[in-house]
Amino acid sequence: MTDWGVGRYELTAAELEPAAIAVVGLAGLASGERLLDVGCGTGNAALAAARAGAEVTALDPSARLVEVARERLAAAGVDATVLVGDAQALPFADGSFDVVLSVFAVIFAPDAERAIGEVVRVLRPGGRALVSVWLPAGTINTLMSAFRRAIAEVTGAPPQPFSWGDVEAVAAVAGRHGATVVAHDRELAFTGDSPEAYFAAQEEHHPLAIAGRSVLEGAGAYDALRAEGLAILRAGNEQPDGFRVTSPYRVLELRAAG
Repeated sequence: MTDWGVGRYELTAAELEPAAIAVVGLAGLASGERLLDVGCGTGNAALAAARAGAEVTALDPSARLVEVARERLAAAGVDATVLVGDAQALPFADGSFDVVLSVFAVIFAPDAERAIGEVVRVLRPGGRALVSVWLPAGTINTLMSAFRRAIAEVTGAPPQPFSWGDVEAVAAVAGRHGATVVAHDRELAFTGDSPEAYFAAQEEHHPLAIAGRSVLEGAGAYDALRAEGLAILRAGNEQPDGFRVTSPYRVLELRAAG
């Protein structure tokens, strides 16, 4: 399992903040609703939800990021509970929350069915969860697919064990836990000074890139992956005098049975 406290996930979190704000907007929060942010990272969604009037609890597996989120929320004058925890074993009673959010976080749980079951379990009857997931399209997806394929070739691990972007696949799992699913599609831009600068920042700071690089370098496969990755970013670049690519994503809205 990836240690999300490695590197500087703060840089990635800043890129993802517009999506967190979009997810909170889709939640249609009412003042005083009890909300859980699963995989809160640096607190993007937790902060937006608190500002929208929710009573926020946030959870992340990384102790370092929990401290980052606590400090950020405190600096913003937000009263929220932030703790270390596992999406596959949420430390809350059944029906504890009106709303659960997870912005590109629960999708990394090793056991998707267990994670979905936990999200639904902690929702009150009729409660809702909004989970953002990447769709299999766009330049960043092509880059990540190449990365996963390289890791799989070296380790023998499956490159993508569960398709979170497949509404039917998620609905089948959610249905076994008494929830229905609808989808909202959005897109997010990633920018930088150049394809080369963007790639360099990711390999230096992103927790997944750091972990993967170590594995691939040990197998003598990193240089080839790096060359392939740069070629992908150059080919997909939408801004010739800099760097910009657009990634589609989906917000899955799970509704617990009422």
